[in-house]
Amino acid sequence: MKSVRSPLVKTPIKAPTGIAGFDEITGGGLPHGRTTLLVGGPGSGKTVLALQFLAHGARACKEPGIFVAFEESSKRIAANADSFGWKLPELRRNKLFFMDAQPLPDLVQSGDFDLGGMLAALEVKTREMGAKRIVFDALDVVLALLPDTAAERREIYRLHAWLLAHELTGVITLKSGADDTSPISQQPFGFMQFMVDCAVILNHSVVLGVSQRSLRVQKYRGSGFDENESAFLIGNSGFEVAVAHTLSRVDAKVSNERVSSGVARLDTMLGGGYYRGASVLITGFSGTAKTTLSGAFAEAACRRG
Repeated sequence: MKSVRSPLVKTPIKAPTGIAGFDEITGGGLPHGRTTLLVGGPGSGKTVLALQFLAHGARACKEPGIFVAFEESSKRIAANADSFGWKLPELRRNKLFFMDAQPLPDLVQSGDFDLGGMLAALEVKTREMGAKRIVFDALDVVLALLPDTAAERREIYRLHAWLLAHELTGVITLKSGADDTSPISQQPFGFMQFMVDCAVILNHSVVLGVSQRSLRVQKYRGSGFDENESAFLIGNSGFEVAVAHTLSRVDAKVSNERVSSGVARLDTMLGGGYYRGASVLITGFSGTAKTTLSGAFAEAACRRG
């Protein structure tokens, strides 16, 4: 039975990430004009995913972006991403801007501070380049300089309000402990998951000596999504997410049409041949004519044109 969607229910606009498997899991990408939280341990791929999201937006979606780096310098980040083929130097001319906001190693803190000055500078840059996407990478680094939890919450809410006021599609990355298996809500700054519209958890572990990476979308307000863990790797072009298709997600049309196997008596046994669109496994010991049977099928297809 086909479900009928109420005309009052609106699917939120999505901002594609350019990561095919991830966009499929989320039904099109991250929530447009809203904030997404990326949480993961060291080496889990937070910066790569966030930067790929920006690069795709600038290159394919005509949405200039800003990357605010709190931990690594923009020079190092860009150098590390050179091998992915995103053409960052070309995008940085007018579509992609990096802001270095790392605390200095010899910083001596005196008195209180807030993010107001940085946000004012970002507002000017946003208007200047017409930015639509923004990433705050390793926000926990600067939050750690604040004197107490109340100050941390105050600045996080200030940042979130600024993002919503400017209708920017924002991504905030935070580090979790390398071996921390506790729920995100129990981790430092875990309350942010209740504030943002989308939360994604990245995991990187080693099982029996084999590196395994996986991600899971924990929440996505106003949209359906795949709640299961999905494996991913960081390949030559960046993030590559593997999506396991279930029967409910198969888009291929089902047909009762039969196509000849190329062997008349086998066609009789099968009721006319293989089903069109089916996947057929031929298995057997060496010398049992697996290749010959496959060749007969290919020949029959050629004879049919």
